[in-house]
Amino acid sequence: MAFTEDMNELERTVQRLEKEELPLEEALDLYEDGLGLVRRCSAFLRDAEQRIEVLDEDGTWKPWTEEDRP
Repeated sequence: MAFTEDMNELERTVQRLEKEELPLEEALDLYEDGLGLVRRCSAFLRDAEQRIEVLDEDGTWKPWTEEDRP
């Protein structure tokens, strides 16, 4: 799945867990599915951060770091 699809599925999963009265086993399955989606989305974002470059003050390109976070 693509990142956006994973995020949409995660949102649907959270909504089901919050709104529906589910049997415990089904709720646990949804919770585990949600954790998997969170891990995939987090990995995608980490990879994206590593690919981003920023223009330094001296006009050179450098890898994005936590120091560049606003």
